[in-house]
Amino acid sequence: MAEEKRRSPLKVAAVVAMYWSISISMVFIMKHLLSGSYGNQDLTIFVTWYQSASVVVLILAMSSASRLLKFGLSIPSLDKETILNSDMLSLSFSFVISLTMNNLMLKHISVSFYQVARSLTLIFSILLSFCMLAKAPSYKVVLACLLIIAGFVIGVDQEEASGSITIWGIIYGLLASLTSALTGIYFKKGEYAVGGSALKLAYINNFNSMMIIFPLVLSTNQLSHIMNSDIATNPQLWLFLTASGALSLAIGWASALQIRYTSPVTHQISINAKSITQTVIAILWNNELKTVFWWFGNVLVLFGIGIYTFAKYQESKTQKVETSPMPTKNNSSSSSSPEKPTV
Repeated sequence: MAEEKRRSPLKVAAVVAMYWSISISMVFIMKHLLSGSYGNQDLTIFVTWYQSASVVVLILAMSSASRLLKFGLSIPSLDKETILNSDMLSLSFSFVISLTMNNLMLKHISVSFYQVARSLTLIFSILLSFCMLAKAPSYKVVLACLLIIAGFVIGVDQEEASGSITIWGIIYGLLASLTSALTGIYFKKGEYAVGGSALKLAYINNFNSMMIIFPLVLSTNQLSHIMNSDIATNPQLWLFLTASGALSLAIGWASALQIRYTSPVTHQISINAKSITQTVIAILWNNELKTVFWWFGNVLVLFGIGIYTFAKYQESKTQKVETSPMPTKNNSSSSSSPEKPTV
């Protein structure tokens, strides 16, 4: 009864709505920051650094507020062994590259094309799992990959025909997808390094990322440009920058909460539905006109992701059946009752 109450339709709807709001808002805010709204100077590296730095500051602020209000939230320690752990460093380096490539890609593409541009993350995840973990994909997964690739190619072709994408947008999109897939693999290893603590993982990963990318912020003169220009006193810039950091911290929590209140499969379905909504909002907001083939490419990508989700769901059910304990029967005549199945 308690479980049913926890997963009431109203609570599930609220959690899903929160995840959608955070995810869609983050994409639009990042596009606003990177699309030249604050001058022609490239701010991609600085925005990437500020995202990680603001997450670290927000976690510290949350810890201070928790101590003051006695909420019981303690700040994870920045111990040298964990910071310099090879798995954590691998995660942080791949995270920095992934975040930077994603921001550069978003700068060169429209928000309506974001879903298709990042669709190859799934393809690279499957390839890396095969190369690094020796996990061969099923024929359904291969079919899903073919549909996604076909949708990506059609989408890129239609974006090029309309003049709304550059070669750099395609290159950054491919690199963002590859590094995002790599980050996903290292993320699992990083969890072991911090003992499974999600807060500590976010804290140390963003601390490392902040330190790793800071030399680039200085060498590209992006920090000095901001400090020596009029935008340094623009409160809107700092508001959107801080909001991007807060949302990047919140998206992980919202994702975990959505999985908890629904299921991993429903979470993937929600992501696809959110992507469709995000695409439609971007098209309406920017008054864009898309061809039938453009929509066809998007549909192929969504079908491919749907088939992949269904295939992984079937695999998980099969694994549960194979690993579930079977009841054993006691053949001894001296026993008065059969043995209980192992729980």
